[in-house]
Amino acid sequence: MKKSTKTFIAFCVLVVSLVLIGGTFAYTDIAQRALNMLEGEPSLEYGGRVHDYFDDVSGNKDVFVENFGSEALLARVKFTELFTQNGVSLVQEGSIDINDPMTWPTWIPGPEASASPGGTEALGTRIGSNAPINAYFHLQLGQATHGTNRPWFMPTFNLDSNSIRTATAGAGIDVETGGATHPGEGTANYWTEGMFGASIMGPPESPEQHETRQVLEQERPPMTFAQWQALGASDRVGHFWVIDQETGWAYWADLLLGGQATSFLLDSKVAQPALSTLKGEGSYQIHAIGQFSINDPAYLEEFWTEDMAASLNTANGQSIIQTIQDMYG
Repeated sequence: MKKSTKTFIAFCVLVVSLVLIGGTFAYTDIAQRALNMLEGEPSLEYGGRVHDYFDDVSGNKDVFVENFGSEALLARVKFTELFTQNGVSLVQEGSIDINDPMTWPTWIPGPEASASPGGTEALGTRIGSNAPINAYFHLQLGQATHGTNRPWFMPTFNLDSNSIRTATAGAGIDVETGGATHPGEGTANYWTEGMFGASIMGPPESPEQHETRQVLEQERPPMTFAQWQALGASDRVGHFWVIDQETGWAYWADLLLGGQATSFLLDSKVAQPALSTLKGEGSYQIHAIGQFSINDPAYLEEFWTEDMAASLNTANGQSIIQTIQDMYG
């Protein structure tokens, strides 16, 4: 399989994965951003890391967030998408630069939800400008296994809270490093109980071996903000993802404590029948941005400042964050 040599232009690090499906190349990109500490504040041990375990054969794509520090974090993730056929974007809207993921339209989930709280596939389609992509790919969200069978992961070895590098395993290629940044093959259920791993990057990453841990139990499948509002007030904080259809941001609906990792937001991408009908070369690309903050209004202000500068409606996101803050006083 040939490698992609295209360099994406962005102000944050990208991880590029490549998979050959039905004669078309599909790229999967992921990035993360961490809010910097405010000047003059005391040093806090905090740090969030986006994990991306990707396999180019099965299409497995596990995306979740780890808190590797000791300070509780608020976390959110957003996807932008691009589907091209013979180098032309399927979506013709605004100023899309196929080389710049920050200009791609944001993935906005459809209104459907899984049939039960333990379901795995939820919000697999999209609405808005990216709706034509539904004919070719759905996104399978959530977590298929639960309880003692929930997924295991290898904690990050990159303990630098200012680093925007992701913990990317398998077929993922970090543009900054030119390869995967995390051990593992990227296949589903690669990690199990009692396994140990070491950094594949070397200094300045931690030289110590880490033991696998489990992600948190998924209490509910990923849901839209409207579905979240329909919950009783006492049920709105917990271990699940809430996706704001106004902005595309998916919020972890609880504080993420030190040493914890969220349940999966993205579990895989699912090819649809129309993909086999494509003529020529087609590519599907998904770019994810992770953002983290400690539970402090001064730090969270940057969430809303940047969103408002982009003319996004932040009311829903602020409501989710405020509900979490109210729960913890």
